Amino acid sequence: MATVRLGFLSANSRGHGAHYDDFLRLLPEEADVQIVPLGLWQNSLYDLEGKAREHTERTTSLVAEHGWDGIALMGAPMQVQNPGHVENLRSLLSIPATTALESGAAAVKAFGASRILLLTPFDDGLNAMLRDFLTAQGLDVVVPQTDRTDTSREDVTSTEQKSADEVYQLAADAFAKSPDVDAVYFQGAPLNPLHVLERLETDLGVPVVASNPAMFWNITSLLGHRLPSSAEGCGALLREWPQRAS
Repeated sequence: MATVRLGFLSANSRGHGAHYDDFLRLLPEEADVQIVPLGLWQNSLYDLEGKAREHTERTTSLVAEHGWDGIALMGAPMQVQNPGHVENLRSLLSIPATTALESGAAAVKAFGASRILLLTPFDDGLNAMLRDFLTAQGLDVVVPQTDRTDTSREDVTSTEQKSADEVYQLAADAFAKSPDVDAVYFQGAPLNPLHVLERLETDLGVPVVASNPAMFWNITSLLGHRLPSSAEGCGALLREWPQRAS
């Protein structure tokens, strides 16, 4: 029987994909995680602006239906484009809820990191919003410039086609330009680092945090559980399970 039952709610319309499968295989058998799509954007991640009401309605309905112990709200663009939404949603819930950005910030802080390299599949506009959010969390954030001017479904999907070696090289090249960072944070599951987490940690010498594992670690910790993983390649966060910083 599962120790903890969690809902991972995705703002997009897909509940399945290679990056989700890679995440689920890292989890211990004590965890029951359901990934549920909310279908709130179709063409561009900027479509999420103003979707707070729909997000709240669908989330509260799903929580009532499934009886989860806690939920993770996937999709940083939803949070940064709807200020105050997550706080309002929490006031309507009887279970803990975390977000991708909150969990990522908590994870790097658990390793004692304060200056981080942020890598995403998003454009410069969304990256600036994410940087501002993380800065408000007390982090010093380095974000590489991109040549993207919008974040359409096609743009995000194209990042899923990167091989593990390409993701590794992207991170290694960005790190080489900012060697004074003390953690790397991948936000946005389509830019999938899960096959190279431990390779990057070994070669770069810093913790490497990915958003989905960070949400699992954070919400499970908030529920009072410690469920480290023994899966090959799970990375330091899930393997060592550091305590959340106060």
